[in-house]
Amino acid sequence: MGKKLISVLTAATMAAALLMGCGGNNTAEKNTAKTTKEAKTINMIVPDGLPAVALSKFMTDTKKIDNVTINSSIEKTTEALSTAIMKGEPDVAVVPSNLAAQAYNKKVGYKILGTVGWGSMYLVSTDSAVKQLSDIKGKEVYCLGKGLTPDIAFKSVLKQNNIDADKDVNITYVSAASELPPVVIGGKAKLAVVPEPALTAVKAKKKDLNVICNLNDEWKKILDSDYGFPQSTLIVKESLLKNDKEFVNKLADSAKENVKWVNDNKDKVGAMSEKLGVTVKAVIVAKALEDANLDFVNIKDSEKVYTKYFEELNKYQPKIIGGKVPDAKIFTSQN
Repeated sequence: MGKKLISVLTAATMAAALLMGCGGNNTAEKNTAKTTKEAKTINMIVPDGLPAVALSKFMTDTKKIDNVTINSSIEKTTEALSTAIMKGEPDVAVVPSNLAAQAYNKKVGYKILGTVGWGSMYLVSTDSAVKQLSDIKGKEVYCLGKGLTPDIAFKSVLKQNNIDADKDVNITYVSAASELPPVVIGGKAKLAVVPEPALTAVKAKKKDLNVICNLNDEWKKILDSDYGFPQSTLIVKESLLKNDKEFVNKLADSAKENVKWVNDNKDKVGAMSEKLGVTVKAVIVAKALEDANLDFVNIKDSEKVYTKYFEELNKYQPKIIGGKVPDAKIFTSQN
């Protein structure tokens, strides 16, 4: 009887140990599953021009962050970029700041992560009589995009300096930035608002060209900001932020590092950008970067700037920001 009891107890102990071992293995497997993230691929689009130059190092070297593979592409036209965003196609994108507001207000599902580039538009002149901003009264000024961001950026600066855009100046509009250099170089336009990198190309051929006003410096006064106005904005899908905030934070850090590299290695960026298919000529990139105002700033450090900027745009043309000033939930820092 005693031997049978010992045998039963021994068997029970072994069975319990076996069950505990199995339970431990199951727990370990569950923990391993939790710590190993599922590999995935996301798509990022960047518009041609300065934004693509700003992230040229990123698009060349950053193919993957942790478990996330990043497929980057350059969008050649504003129309195609806008269409892709409003359809919610990319997971990450660099867009004009007003398009970020439009997408949010239209509930497409994007939030602002940061700024890649600040205002890079300049009022220039070949008219020797124009020495300062107040001298443009009664003159014709060529500008890009009636009712769009360049137009509003310019008109806000005029208003800040007590110049009535409708009465004091005659603004002639072109539909694309590529149309500005020919009219300035050819002498048709004596005054024009020209963005980089087009400005560098014009300067190379028009030696009598003078920069009358840096619009971004004027916007620093309007917005009471050290940055000026946000021109190129990095946005991410709300779903990506919700499901993988750690990746989104690392994406912001990587963007900041890469934009800094571009500014610190201007002489290397032209060839890198050209290889990616950026249409800015490699020979002018280094010079253009000097006045391009590329500087990645996380949204957590620039929420107030965006809010004030959207309020300013809303005064002139609510439609270009989607009909109203977005609420604070447009910022990833509010999630």
